[in-house]
Amino acid sequence: MSMILLIPLFIGCFVALLLYYLSHWWGFVLIFTWIGFSISAGQILAILLKAKDKDIGRRIAILAISPVFLVFLGIIQRENLQLEETIFYLGYGVFTRVLIHYAIAKILGPFIWGRGFCGWACWTAALLEWLPLKENHKIPKRLTYIRFPVLVAGILVPLLFIWSGYDYINLHIDESNGKLHQLIWFLAGNGLYYLAAVILAFVFRKKRAFCKIVCPVSLIMKLQSRLALIKMKPSNIPCRECGLCNKNCPMDIDVMSYISRGNKVSSTECILCGKCKNSCPYGAIA
Repeated sequence: MSMILLIPLFIGCFVALLLYYLSHWWGFVLIFTWIGFSISAGQILAILLKAKDKDIGRRIAILAISPVFLVFLGIIQRENLQLEETIFYLGYGVFTRVLIHYAIAKILGPFIWGRGFCGWACWTAALLEWLPLKENHKIPKRLTYIRFPVLVAGILVPLLFIWSGYDYINLHIDESNGKLHQLIWFLAGNGLYYLAAVILAFVFRKKRAFCKIVCPVSLIMKLQSRLALIKMKPSNIPCRECGLCNKNCPMDIDVMSYISRGNKVSSTECILCGKCKNSCPYGAIA
């Protein structure tokens, strides 16, 4: 088995030790080591399974990673990783662990793995991946622009609280009140996201409908994803243009147009889930 499958584990351990050295917080060792291990384990499991079951490895990996964000960071540590909380921190000039998460997963990381976070570590998608839906209907392009006003709202709402004199420092950061308000924002924000995500999935008969229509975080990673080092690419086997890659892509990418021309998939919608590769009966995608 190729050592390349262990690269996520090595990267996770390196980041964990680096952040621990810089911050002296043991939580980073737990978080990034577990994320790296889960992704490597998912990739190895995908290799061991038959073609039709290969995606189970990734689905198990994303499900295994989600408790790190939801339970350990969100409930135990009471750190809100949602976009709105990040804007609060930036607005008050406060540097916390939340900003480290955003910097690695959604700002700098996408220069390397594009929107791989969406495909392998998103805690909202972790639930969506296991919904009992077999359909993968295409989302009308006009609906994908709804993400832009959602992103603007996610930025403006916390700014309005700041401008109104909201006592952010005491309510969100001060340990004396157990960061209760931060926990409330975390539960409310994630609850709203999950509710919207499940409803949209069943309405549009597509597990990732939320990602295409509502999720504002996808827009934050788009520019870096265009320049990402890791992308789905053609193998040395010619594409026969059967169209199965397009049919199975959860993000509605015209994968076949890239692969048939011998190009990497440069769409900023690609989440590196590998469904196109797994569904190709000829092995034309690497």
